[in-house]
Amino acid sequence: MVKTNNLQNKRAVLATLNFEPGGRCGRLEAMLRLRGIGYCAILFLLMICPGGCFQGEDHVDEEQDPHFQQGRNLAGSQDFKGAALEFEKALETNPGSAAAHFELGWLYDTKLNDYAAAIYHYERHLKLQPDSGRAALVKERIRGCKQELANSEFPLPNSRNLQREADRLNAENALLKQQLEALKNQLAAYVAAAQSRAEPARQAAAPAAARPETPRPAGPSAPARPRVHIVKPHETITSIAAGYGMKASALLAANPRTDPKRLRVGQSLNLP
Repeated sequence: MVKTNNLQNKRAVLATLNFEPGGRCGRLEAMLRLRGIGYCAILFLLMICPGGCFQGEDHVDEEQDPHFQQGRNLAGSQDFKGAALEFEKALETNPGSAAAHFELGWLYDTKLNDYAAAIYHYERHLKLQPDSGRAALVKERIRGCKQELANSEFPLPNSRNLQREADRLNAENALLKQQLEALKNQLAAYVAAAQSRAEPARQAAAPAAARPETPRPAGPSAPARPRVHIVKPHETITSIAAGYGMKASALLAANPRTDPKRLRVGQSLNLP
């Protein structure tokens, strides 16, 4: 009986202080807890929405531009130049359209091969939307475009092209060597022919007085052996006789068995 009275007294005290589950203080505590949870939720949303929610909505709005939509349609039909013009018009309407900059960068990079323009639009996309979901791809494509620009200005040597060029130069060098040898042979033949033609003329032009005469010994002596001439290439009876200052008839008289039309190189002719 005493224990029951004590329990009732404690409940009465709790009800007086409003700490019972249905009391005033209990309800106040629950409200405070809910308010704290609400503040935390709002703070969390404020932390994540600037990086995604609001920009996502802006991104969707950018893609609703009529020029943007037309650019997408033209790109799908393989009219890449027309698509680029439409995306440029979308930028004229909204210069801050990160989506239009990305589409232009992609077109200039992969379809139109204008890498400088692609780099510009890629960088504008990142500046307008630093935490873009395509940021990693855009940065990778910027590096690729810069490499393409470097290759176009300073092309790297290709091993296959180098080998092909080396083979061409070797063949050209061998052909030049053959032509040089042929020219040398032609020159040597020309010089020999010129010398053989010039020798009789030189001999004919020499004055007879310049040729040494064989001194005749005083007094009677044995008859001297007749002089001889060895026929050289391209010589004739006339040229040989002129070289010794005599007439052709005199030379033929000294060689009665010689046919002037059948002279042979190395043949001996008696000189009168």
